[in-house]
Amino acid sequence: MMIDLLITLWRVTGAALLVALVAPLAWQVASGDSYMTVTGSSMVPTYLVGDVLLIRSPDGSELTRKGQIVVVTKSAGDRTQQYVHRVHQPTPDGAVLKGDNNTAPDPIEVTSSLVLGAPRIALTGTSADIFRFLQSWGGRIITAAIAVPAFIVPARRRPRAARPGEPRPS
Repeated sequence: MMIDLLITLWRVTGAALLVALVAPLAWQVASGDSYMTVTGSSMVPTYLVGDVLLIRSPDGSELTRKGQIVVVTKSAGDRTQQYVHRVHQPTPDGAVLKGDNNTAPDPIEVTSSLVLGAPRIALTGTSADIFRFLQSWGGRIITAAIAVPAFIVPARRRPRAARPGEPRPS
């Protein structure tokens, strides 16, 4: 009885781990959202280094609202140089941005072609650490190594009760 409970618990844990591995990719494919990890301190206290942002795709209005937080890139189409700042001042061609922790606005105006989106959700602290671990290759391998065997181990079979007229199993 106890071994059955442990096997069930292991399988439930394995299933949860597999869902945790697949869910971010499934969400990204279904919604078009993307993820980024905050690497600088320009948005402290709003976002801290290590926070993970779920970024919704741009709808074209991000630079029109003063105070709107946006994720932009320094070069159109290049996600390796992305950063997050707040719209300081909308302009006719885009907007001037400023980090919450910066004393001065950014020196260069951004246009909508540089906007990658706006944060939908921020994962902070332990949840961000777990997310980053699960999205790393090492984390994926370790998690899969724990989760997959949970579905390979056979469940213990209970002896079948004898039917009326059958001899009892010995």
